[in-house]
Amino acid sequence: MRRLFTIAAVLLAAAAVTWFAYPPSRQWPVLSHVARLIAPTTGTVTADGSADKKGGRQRGPAVPVVAAVAVAADMPVILSAPGTVEAFATVEVKPRVDGQISAVAFTEGQEIKAGDVLFRLDDRLIRAQMRQAEANIARDRAALKDAEGILKRRETLVTKNIVTEQATETQRSTVEALIASIAAGEAQFEAWRTQLDYLTILAPITGRTGSVRTKIGANVRMAEVTPLVIINQTRPIMVTFSVPQAELVNLRRALASNSEATIRIGGEKPIETKGNIMFIDNQVDRTTGTLMGKAHVPNEQEVLWPGQAVEVEVVVERRPGFITVPASGVLPSQQGMLAWVIGADGTVRPRQVALARVIAGTAYLSDGLNAGERVVIDGQLRLAPGASVTVREPGETTKGRPAGAEKPDAGPRKRDPGPAPAARDTPAPSPGPERGRT
Repeated sequence: MRRLFTIAAVLLAAAAVTWFAYPPSRQWPVLSHVARLIAPTTGTVTADGSADKKGGRQRGPAVPVVAAVAVAADMPVILSAPGTVEAFATVEVKPRVDGQISAVAFTEGQEIKAGDVLFRLDDRLIRAQMRQAEANIARDRAALKDAEGILKRRETLVTKNIVTEQATETQRSTVEALIASIAAGEAQFEAWRTQLDYLTILAPITGRTGSVRTKIGANVRMAEVTPLVIINQTRPIMVTFSVPQAELVNLRRALASNSEATIRIGGEKPIETKGNIMFIDNQVDRTTGTLMGKAHVPNEQEVLWPGQAVEVEVVVERRPGFITVPASGVLPSQQGMLAWVIGADGTVRPRQVALARVIAGTAYLSDGLNAGERVVIDGQLRLAPGASVTVREPGETTKGRPAGAEKPDAGPRKRDPGPAPAARDTPAPSPGPERGRT
């Protein structure tokens, strides 16, 4: 009898301490643990911590949890580095002749195509000089026609000794001089026509224009250093990054396999886009001990902009033979990392697992779980070994039902009171041995 009173006092004291010292979400596990400690002296205890009285098994209420299925997958080995976005091509547009700007055919920041008109310079003087060159050519051609006629007659008369051979040679020289004069005139005309083409400044590449440095009416000179406008090609675009020289082997492997690169842009709403490794510098920077690489990004939506600071992640290789679960399903303990596994009977058991890496919210396990098993990913602090749980999958909006229960047949539907409240007191898991970076 005294022993029963002692046990009752211990239980009452444990209940009081638990009530005041622990929040409601942790009271049930603590009481279950106390009940298991005194079970050898009072009788048997059920798997979830409730006492077994005269063979009658009494379970506590089912704990609502969120679960996910373990999946077999290859683990990526990722090389991470900060990067800077650069235009795929940059052209400084400058005049090739002197002149006055008569028209600007684009607006600042406009996307243009190769061959589009950017500027027009005053062409009246060039056109006048072209007409003069044409007149000179026409004059020389008329003179050449007359000279050729005289030469032909003299060549006929020289055989009859009517004219001298010297007169014939002089006339032949006159014809050749006129032919040369016509060729020079045509060359001058082509030069003026080229100058005329230079007065219309075209876009050399497809891209986006920057700030216009000059306006209509301004005089420009071909010797000026300041460009009229700068064009950056942004589709596609390049991302330059640097990695420690020790990563040369991994980076070369990524280049050889045309590995995919993920580019992330920070901010209130982070943006992510994909590209491929296209270049590795042929030497290491002696000052910093780093090696430069470049990634090619299609950038169809122009989410990347020249000059941006980004984060580059390159998948160096993929290692098979791993099981993946959400990172919140793996928790630290005194014995190592563990996961709460849901059995076919709807009860949970803790199981030690070997955590390899956590990458983008996914835990890669090398041991401890099998593909297809369900793991609790939210609500672990309310669990005890052998406890019954009510499970809903991530994103499920229907009311939670016991694990392993069949989905009821379709029939007349009643108003759904809403999803069962899931535990939200799960702590963030420790980072584990690595965070998915090499």
